[in-house]
Amino acid sequence: MKEIIAMHGWAGDSHQWANWKRIFKSCDWEWQTSERGYKDKSPHISKWNHNSNHIELKRVAICHSLGSHLIDKEVLYSATHVVLINGFSRFIPTGKENRPTKLALNRMMHAINSPNEATMLKKFQIKAYKPNCIDVKSSKSNLLHMSDSGRLRLKNDLKLLINSDSLPIGLNNSAKVLIVNSEQDYILANQTKEKLAEDLINHLEAVPKTINLQDEGHFITKIKNIKKVEHWLEFEHA
Repeated sequence: MKEIIAMHGWAGDSHQWANWKRIFKSCDWEWQTSERGYKDKSPHISKWNHNSNHIELKRVAICHSLGSHLIDKEVLYSATHVVLINGFSRFIPTGKENRPTKLALNRMMHAINSPNEATMLKKFQIKAYKPNCIDVKSSKSNLLHMSDSGRLRLKNDLKLLINSDSLPIGLNNSAKVLIVNSEQDYILANQTKEKLAEDLINHLEAVPKTINLQDEGHFITKIKNIKKVEHWLEFEHA
């Protein structure tokens, strides 16, 4: 048996996994998505369908960005494999990129529940998809009315991102981990990526595998790159 639970990141939603779901289901993976419910979808926490410890069972947590810190901790702990897509342990770098990152995050925090909220979210999405074109469905969803509960989650999760300084709680040191880094990521600082790799090497029993994508931004959009992740899970994870 092989199943996946995917968790989106800050200001994202489960719509972003449409191509991932189609590709993995075509390869006989069971697919579920967790949802924070910032905008037009209700919050949802997915749980594993198969809890057996059978040696051939694969339980894969695929987390985008802040998603590794948002996913259910029990789900993360019992995952046999973890894919971290442009993820991080500490988001704010400690080097020269520290100050501009802090200033940008503070501006975003103040924009929530203000007249600038929709504009801020749209700019963030465009930057996250850059250098690729933004997904139309994601772009439109950011302009929908946000509920008070969704806005509160958005703000609290941004605080979680700002205060992040370690690996996500629940990451099992026996899990096999794939790091997926985009070389044209306009959201994550290089030092942030390096810190994640360092923390994982110190935490895990097995050295994590890293895939660097030259033609992607913070969001992974290209089918060929989604298939690289699928190939690693099928053939190269051991």
